[in-house]
Amino acid sequence: MRNNSTWARLLPSPTSWPKDAWNPLLTSLAFFGVVALFIVAQILYLVIGARLGAIDPLNLAAMSPTQLILLQLCSFAPVTVFLLFAVPRLARVSLRELGFRAPTGREVFIAVVSALAMLVCVDGLGSLLAAVSHHHDTEEAITLLREMKTPYERALFFSLACVFAPFYEELGFRVYIFNALSRYVPVWFAIVLSAIPFGLLHAVGGSSFSPLTVGLPLAVGGAILAYVYSVTKCFWASVITHALFNAIGVLSAFVFHAT
Repeated sequence: MRNNSTWARLLPSPTSWPKDAWNPLLTSLAFFGVVALFIVAQILYLVIGARLGAIDPLNLAAMSPTQLILLQLCSFAPVTVFLLFAVPRLARVSLRELGFRAPTGREVFIAVVSALAMLVCVDGLGSLLAAVSHHHDTEEAITLLREMKTPYERALFFSLACVFAPFYEELGFRVYIFNALSRYVPVWFAIVLSAIPFGLLHAVGGSSFSPLTVGLPLAVGGAILAYVYSVTKCFWASVITHALFNAIGVLSAFVFHAT
């Protein structure tokens, strides 16, 4: 006989937000602030790199893997700081109430199991779509990884993919976008809506089929991450799921695509 109380804890439940939480105008302005910060940070990185003679502004395609990783880190660092400041004020609750607390053993277990489920779903759907469409696209990050030859470059990439990216992507897509959506739509709809831009973002830079062969599988992965966050109400639980998924992918690329 099923234990209903245990089962219920595995179902996403809506959050009781303060009445003035996630004001639509302020939340939208924060989004444009994120985009502006990201663009300005990238421009500053390129300008400084050009002034130092490290980057040719007329041939950005010639940037080294290390330069591309540092570009990402420098672009997302101010965005992360901005969101850590803005999101609690938009939500009208503290960072702790948004899930910035130590995960329990149960939440870590959910995170680990969900990482394995994410791996099966994303890779399985990706392989199916590749077979149907006859287009074997890969995420731009994996393409970048395959260009890395030195231990330093690979360690830097691993740090980006398995530490920094899970932190700022969970902050942006789950703590910010998912929570803002869940204020106005049912939780399952918020999970789906927040997963779509997550998948599409990771398809940028690929072929015309990438939104299907890369974006759709990773949108399913984004839905799993939003599910973990909504069930546990713990930011670090979704970060663990995300980091484990990325780590398995990166280590697999190291092993099976080593040159």
